[in-house]
Amino acid sequence: MIFMVLLTITLAAIVVATAWAAVKDTSDEALEESSKDAARIPAQAVPETLEGVLAGQLLAGEINAVQYRRAVQRLAERDAVRHPLLVPPEE
Repeated sequence: MIFMVLLTITLAAIVVATAWAAVKDTSDEALEESSKDAARIPAQAVPETLEGVLAGQLLAGEINAVQYRRAVQRLAERDAVRHPLLVPPEE
């Protein structure tokens, strides 16, 4: 019984030590990248989809939630007409 407890404690210590090293490496890399990013001025990301544009307008306050939902609804309706879902026939 004592052997099983010692084995469990040893394995737990190995897992914690491995995880600790991985977390520490990740945080060091993140600090280096953030210092590099701070030196550069990031460009404004351009939305690639209509949904992205709508979400950006919603977050910027250009449209309200009701207008956003209505626009997304119209977008879904248009998509359903252009690309209808085809269900294979049952045999």
